[in-house]
Amino acid sequence: MAHKLILVSHHLCPYVQRAAISLAEKGVPFERIDIDLANKPDWFKAISPLGKVPLLRVQRNGEETVIFESAVILEFLEETQANPLHPADPYARARHRAWIEFGSATLNAIGRFYSASTEAGFLAESSALSAMFD
Repeated sequence: MAHKLILVSHHLCPYVQRAAISLAEKGVPFERIDIDLANKPDWFKAISPLGKVPLLRVQRNGEETVIFESAVILEFLEETQANPLHPADPYARARHRAWIEFGSATLNAIGRFYSASTEAGFLAESSALSAMFD
């Protein structure tokens, strides 16, 4: 695929890192634009239905398509770019996808842990996060 890819990002977002790592591992050239999520630019608000990063802007045939949500971006890259990161065997590929989902759940739990507003909430989220690895 010889389309221009632009990854719209925030430098601290772990979900963006998944897309950036996939692009790098596949050897796909791309442009990365970091935005300030506390002061979202108007152009970003116009193209991001959820107001979140990452977004992958795909420019092809003079038109732009915006793909949002990191898991969807990863699937798109796997389906459209060379150098597959998943095995060809459907059972092994399913295991890969299951571990990706576990990673997503872990990232969500870490987010709740970091953003707990009370000590009780912090302790509850800490326990929930620890339980994921028991």
